Amino acid sequence: MKRTIRKFKETVEIQSSLLNRVRSSRYLPIAGLVTVVLLASCIHIWQRVRVLDLVHKVSLLEQENRNLADDVRKVYSDVASLSMSSRIQTYAADTLGLQTVPAENLFTLVTSGDRPSLADEFDKVVEGLKRATSYFPRVTETEANAGELRNPRIDSLARQGDGQ
Repeated sequence: MKRTIRKFKETVEIQSSLLNRVRSSRYLPIAGLVTVVLLASCIHIWQRVRVLDLVHKVSLLEQENRNLADDVRKVYSDVASLSMSSRIQTYAADTLGLQTVPAENLFTLVTSGDRPSLADEFDKVVEGLKRATSYFPRVTETEANAGELRNPRIDSLARQGDGQ
């Protein structure tokens, strides 16, 4: 048992002496500097690769944006060409079998009540006021008085002067 304890003690001493030797080495500052420079260069290279990848993605997105804008212009052009009256007439005649009607066969229906009556306009105003007042807060008389009972003030002298 003494022997195993001695081996363990010697191993710890060797390890601690190795750490002390590395700390006291004259190459430690140079190795630290090389490590820092190597780490900084790795970060710089990674950052550069990342930036180039992002630039590539942006250029692809710009190209896709141009393609989509071009497609939109093409669709608007197609809509304009398909909505021309001559195109619609030929489509109606060829596909649907419709024919143009001569002017003497056309007639227009005119209604007698082109203008709404005054009662309809009044109803519209009343309906609008009802909708507007639905947003106003509703307070009952008892809520307005907040629970206290007030007697109305009546000035009988002012009323008598009005009547004469």
